Amino acid sequence: MTEPWFERQPAMVSEIEVDLRTSYPNLHLIIVKGRDAEVRGTFPVRSPLGKELERYQIAIRLPWNYPRDLPEVREIAGRIPWLADFHVNPDGTCCVLLPEDRGRCFPDGARFKTFLDGPVHDFFLGQSLIALGESWPFGEWGHGKAGVYEFYRELLGTDDAKTMVRFLHVLTKLNLKLHWECPCGSGRKIKKCCQRRIADLRRKVPPAIARRSAEQLGLVSVPHTK
Repeated sequence: MTEPWFERQPAMVSEIEVDLRTSYPNLHLIIVKGRDAEVRGTFPVRSPLGKELERYQIAIRLPWNYPRDLPEVREIAGRIPWLADFHVNPDGTCCVLLPEDRGRCFPDGARFKTFLDGPVHDFFLGQSLIALGESWPFGEWGHGKAGVYEFYRELLGTDDAKTMVRFLHVLTKLNLKLHWECPCGSGRKIKKCCQRRIADLRRKVPPAIARRSAEQLGLVSVPHTK
């Protein structure tokens, strides 16, 4: 079995510990050798001016293959119901970001602090505002399959399911072949059509995420490569 990330990348462990001491002193990285890693403690929600509004007790599991696999966030004091309306899954994990949208808010190579400063803070700020009777302050994706569909509808600018399938088919491939028929439906080869657009899409949605999306949507790829 592959070694866990915290044994393979001790420099990353040090980086996280330094960032927590500097920016989140009430959060602590806990590593159980040979098992798992978790960040646990109280998390501050701040106003745009930096004033602390309140705190949440949280636990963030950093999985075996972190950072390839996303951290799992839980609120552990029972303040937030485990309901879709509160962006919490039935198992208690918080929907702090849509995995397909990772490239925008927690890209590959970003520090763990980026995850805390962005998706995690936005999630708990939203919870605080909902508790005050206000609406969610950020754009909301739907839950599960609906959210994935909404993401690709916005990313690709189309409601056409067949077009989505064709683009997902290309995005799932590790190696892009420019002689393939373009997924936009023009009938031309990629190199004569949407090459730049597809290259940009592949930076935003890597193959592993695209495969996950296709499985979650229950899509059967439409063969169009030759």
